[in-house]
Amino acid sequence: MILFALPALMLAAPTLSPETVAVPVIERPMVRPSPSPSPNPTAASPTPPRAEASPSPAAKAKPVASAPPRKPCALGCLTPVEAISFADNVAPKAGIAGEFDLTVMSVGEQQGRYYLNSETDYREHNCLTVVVTPSVVQSMMGSADLAGLAARMKGKRIAVQGIARRVRIDLTDNGQATGKYYYQVHVVVTDPRQIVMN
Repeated sequence: MILFALPALMLAAPTLSPETVAVPVIERPMVRPSPSPSPNPTAASPTPPRAEASPSPAAKAKPVASAPPRKPCALGCLTPVEAISFADNVAPKAGIAGEFDLTVMSVGEQQGRYYLNSETDYREHNCLTVVVTPSVVQSMMGSADLAGLAARMKGKRIAVQGIARRVRIDLTDNGQATGKYYYQVHVVVTDPRQIVMN
C-alpha cells in the first residue's frame, strides 16, 4: 500500500489597498471611431452615429420581478416517520436536509417559539416538530398570536424545507432537572419561504 503525503497549502489573501479596490466609472458610453471613407464608391456608406438619448424615469426604475412561489415537494418529500428515522441514524453529529411533508395536528408555544407538530401529542416518538421563530409567524400572519396560528395551521398539510435534527429534551420538575429525558426531531424555520401550504 502506497501512502501519499501532500504538503498543506497555505493561501494568503492578497492585501488590498484603496487603489486596487477602486472600480473605474465610465461617465459616457464608449463610441467607436467612425470608419475612414472608403476609396471604393460601391462600398456602403458608414452608419451615422447614434444620438444619445437620456432614458426616461420609467425606464430607470424597473420593478424587480419576484420569484414565483416554489412548488411543494417538487423533488420529493420525506414523511415525518422517514425524517425521524433518518435523523435518528445520523444523530447527534448531523441532521437530514430536505423537504418534509406533514399535516399539522397540534400547535404550541414555549419561550417565544412556536411549534407545529405532526402528532396531537408532541411527545410521541413519530412526531416531527417544526419550530417557527416569532418573526416568521409575524410575517406569515401579521401578528405573533398563538390562537391565530392554531386556527390557520391546525389540520393543514404543509411542506417545510430545512434540516431535521434530533434534539434532547430534558424533563424538569418545578424548574429542577429530573435526570430524565426524551428525544424529538425538530426542523427550525427562520424564513417564511421555508413553509408552503401543500
